[in-house]
Amino acid sequence: MEHKEQVDLDESLTFFTDDLREQALSIVRKYPQPKAAVMPLLWLVQNRFGFIPKEAISDLAILTGTTPVHIEAIIKFYELFHDHPVGRYQLMLCTNISCLLNGAEKTLKKLKEVLGVEVGQTTDDGLFTLEEFECLAACDKAPVLLVNCRWLYERVTEDKVAHIVAELRERAKVHSDKDRDPVAGQG
Repeated sequence: MEHKEQVDLDESLTFFTDDLREQALSIVRKYPQPKAAVMPLLWLVQNRFGFIPKEAISDLAILTGTTPVHIEAIIKFYELFHDHPVGRYQLMLCTNISCLLNGAEKTLKKLKEVLGVEVGQTTDDGLFTLEEFECLAACDKAPVLLVNCRWLYERVTEDKVAHIVAELRERAKVHSDKDRDPVAGQG
């Protein structure tokens, strides 16, 4: 990016803090075309806020040389991006045919019971959001539960649910928000 473009960006970006702006520009510089940085920039913002705030969309469009509509379409298309707050731990249970045949329906019922929420809802303490996912490509380990796009729990039967939730609650006490970031280092 040229110096003149940098100055224009500094004046145009209204939502990004100085720190976030520098991180975003560092990402954009890694790509031959700014538009190619859309996905990493979305991860950056989602990691920072836990979701992608509507106010960030115009800054993302400016950084990538695209439109707010394009950014919104990407957020809506990919299930892993959120335009609304989600829990610190996003629990995605596969409910595709292999997982259903191996008990995912019972596992989902138990998750709802233990968490006290329905699919798409977040617990009152803000720790968990429960979601169904179409396929996690681990049919031989069904049913599977993916947490924050990072940890895959295999053969999650209803009797394992309470232990998994308790383990994550304990983890929340000792680990920072980097648990949200699927590309972060060890958490």
